[in-house]
Amino acid sequence: MSTYATQGGFEGPVAWETPGTGRALSRCAAGQLAKFLGWVALWWAALYVTVVWLPVAAVVPMVLVLALLVHYAVLSLIRLFRLWRVRRILGVYPWRQQSGAVRVTKGKAVFVLPDPDSPEKTVSLKVTAGLFRSWSHEALKDYDDELWYAGDPRFACVVAKPGLRGLSCLVQPTAYDHRTSPRRKGLSPEARRRARAIGARVAD
Repeated sequence: MSTYATQGGFEGPVAWETPGTGRALSRCAAGQLAKFLGWVALWWAALYVTVVWLPVAAVVPMVLVLALLVHYAVLSLIRLFRLWRVRRILGVYPWRQQSGAVRVTKGKAVFVLPDPDSPEKTVSLKVTAGLFRSWSHEALKDYDDELWYAGDPRFACVVAKPGLRGLSCLVQPTAYDHRTSPRRKGLSPEARRRARAIGARVAD
């Protein structure tokens, strides 16, 4: 697989044309669907146990359990639907390769990636840890050793472990959140064109 790892800018074939990318996205979608169905099944099982087997005194704590299961099911469904954004990014940007990109501080992690228009500069993307979870260097070791990414870190990037495992999408708040001001400065015409192609917000 060619990643054009040593080239700057946006040179190279888009990630979606790279062999293995489509299969990686399909695996990711299947995994998210399985998680969603699993949380739904657990919710029904917990509801059955609550109604049929548990005494009245145990209903209140089980309501909290049911609410938590709904929370995880909704998160899985949201991640599943957001894979359309991953597909758009993979169809616009080439794969790049980067080592030593992970920074972990007090359980919070960011990926530090080169600015496509100024490779000597870097841009940070936060990694969401989720409920009751913090990151460690060990958990992100594969990403740090050899990070594969496609995108523009000033807007959004798809990141993966070697072998295109662990596909995930990292997004800057300014790219899609209308409560923030869109990025305006330091963007080449090509960067603007590609950002708009993935649906990201770019100031005129």
